[in-house]
Amino acid sequence: MEKQVKIPLHKSGDIDAALGTFFDSFSKIIIAVAMLKNVLKMPGELVYGQIIVSTGFTVFLFSLFNTFLARSLGKETKNKDITALFGGISGTTVFVWLSAVMLPTYYHSGDAVFAWSVTVAVSVIFSLLQLVFSFFIGYIFKYIPREALMGATVGGALTWMILSPLGEAYTAPWVIIPTLFILFTFYMGEIKPKFGSPALIAIGIGTAIAWLSGLMHINSLQESFSNIGFYLPSFQFGLLTSKALQTALNYLPLILAYLLAELTADMQAFAQAEGNGEYYPRHTALVGLSLSNLIGALLGNPFPLNYYWGHPAWKKANAGASYPLYSGALHLILCFSGLAAVVTSIIPANVSLVMLVFIGVISGAAAFSSARKRYYGAMMFGVAIPLFELVNNKINSLVNVLGTAGQNTVQLAEAGYASGFTILAQGAMTTAILYASILHLIIDHKWFQVANFFFVSTLLSFIGLIHAQELAINPNPEISLSYLVLAILFLIVGLLRNQKKKRL
Repeated sequence: MEKQVKIPLHKSGDIDAALGTFFDSFSKIIIAVAMLKNVLKMPGELVYGQIIVSTGFTVFLFSLFNTFLARSLGKETKNKDITALFGGISGTTVFVWLSAVMLPTYYHSGDAVFAWSVTVAVSVIFSLLQLVFSFFIGYIFKYIPREALMGATVGGALTWMILSPLGEAYTAPWVIIPTLFILFTFYMGEIKPKFGSPALIAIGIGTAIAWLSGLMHINSLQESFSNIGFYLPSFQFGLLTSKALQTALNYLPLILAYLLAELTADMQAFAQAEGNGEYYPRHTALVGLSLSNLIGALLGNPFPLNYYWGHPAWKKANAGASYPLYSGALHLILCFSGLAAVVTSIIPANVSLVMLVFIGVISGAAAFSSARKRYYGAMMFGVAIPLFELVNNKINSLVNVLGTAGQNTVQLAEAGYASGFTILAQGAMTTAILYASILHLIIDHKWFQVANFFFVSTLLSFIGLIHAQELAINPNPEISLSYLVLAILFLIVGLLRNQKKKRL
């Protein structure tokens, strides 16, 4: 009988990997808490007692799954040195959900709890679709060109991980500038510190500057201790009202587009592991991710998780199967005890935002470095479209704050804000994928596939998934007709091209 491989419970690199992935994920909680408390004015009991405790539990549940998945694969492949996949709060969706879903809903309704309920409903829909898509992942990526998805992903990263957080962080430029460039110096200059990680050093220096400059206040830290206690997550089915679900459905274009973007990132995380000879079952991994997200959303966690890149680094650091569990346990302890309030009162949100900016920059660079140059133009078009969503959201937020008087005194069109910005902002990520795919296929002279994408654009426009503020039947007839005409035109081009080939 063949001897079974024993997977070690602990390896020398587990602690370093656990701390690195913990700060990568927990930094998003710091950002979220600052937004929830300072902008939406949510009380600490709601933030820490219901939202953050469910977020921490979601990360722990997913970390537990990844540890068991790694141990199972290690035994199956007789690889005792297997390195686990890791995931945490998605750097992309946490800022998109906050900036493009929660804040606009709050400004429109004036109700922070309703904004939370809509964002939870968005995450429930996202998780269910993620579960469905996990069964067809190969089919989905078979027809959408890789560079098109990458271009849209880079556009999303540029919009929501670089521009938006950088703008927020520069409210305290004396803190963000040194923190950002210290972090970049370590990583881009390929300088390895003798102790600690580059992220910990940069965040530590930024935090010290914030406290010394008076940006942070001891009173807030003292008050944070009042949130220490013992919290347990509970199912929040009451949040999923018909009104919340109906409002969430208006964000379906955003959900679909970022779902594809997240799946692209997940696939790249799996590919990194495969580069190290560890072939994780993609369907199983995605089902575990989807179910973790769904359970977390039903508990009130509005922020989806995803798989993180970095498997080669943790493999090189000699991390094993257990480091995700260590990281997840840290999330659990801080969020269940209320100590998350103390941590978020020590580390300023401005400093935490540098991690999002850094991830956005590195992700964008990696996407272009792995793409073929002939498709750079298609990718750039995909990069540009999501920017319209950020601009439009900021303008709408300004108008909502100013109210009716503001709308009467500020004529957007006369001020140079063309209606085209709003048209492109609706379903921007989906539009980015469609447009980049069309250009990619035009470059390859695949006329029938170009026609197919224009037919898809016609359908999505006809039902209001793109270029419309909400789902509706043919909300912009001129746009739907334009796409239909182009679909027919390229179909004819394809037929003529085939006839010409037959004659030759």
